[in-house]
Amino acid sequence: MVMLSTLSQKNFTLFSMSKIRNIIFDLSEVLLTGIKDTGVALAEKHKIDDAFFHPVPWSRFKTPLLVPLVEEFFHGNVSEDEYIRAVLKEYPQVGTQEWLKEHIRENFKEVEGTREIILELQKSRYKLALLSVHSREWIDYCEKKFKFHDLFYVISYSFDEKVSKPDPVSFKNILKKLNAQPEECLFIDDSEKNIVVAETLGIKSILFTNAENLRKDLRKILKENF
Repeated sequence: MVMLSTLSQKNFTLFSMSKIRNIIFDLSEVLLTGIKDTGVALAEKHKIDDAFFHPVPWSRFKTPLLVPLVEEFFHGNVSEDEYIRAVLKEYPQVGTQEWLKEHIRENFKEVEGTREIILELQKSRYKLALLSVHSREWIDYCEKKFKFHDLFYVISYSFDEKVSKPDPVSFKNILKKLNAQPEECLFIDDSEKNIVVAETLGIKSILFTNAENLRKDLRKILKENF
């Protein structure tokens, strides 16, 4: 099923016929693996069954990396070192500061198949955008390693905008950068909460599970244009 909400189910035919010119991608767990997999792996490795859960709106997972300071970190208000120290204060068994920083970086990998889809969409003349909740230090590292910024016409990060999905302001900011109306856009994300907010604003959406399913969903919506 491509769409999640009742709104999407009722209007799938209308959405398919509309003129989509812009496609907005999430980064973590869509193009690159991210903090979710790293945090889950740490919890399993160190048997942290009672990890403190700070209820961030973009994750439903309970991991040692989701300390309260994570939001300030992703909004660009504290440094990576400050954030890492906060994690280790709660979970000293995880390791040293330098080890944890390196471990997180090692877990950034490309999600198989997504880059190829993005390149095909480029050839089809879609204007592509990136809307991501992330940190400046990690993005600097990932861009040097994967060089993905050239894939997108517009890029919006939470650490620059000081706001993160699913806050509607995040979506309004990217629409403004694209100079686009909601009905001209398609949003791809792995978070149901983000999808619901995007659809409420009138942005057609796909819940990402893997590249194979994404390709099928894009063909249903874009039809002869993909």
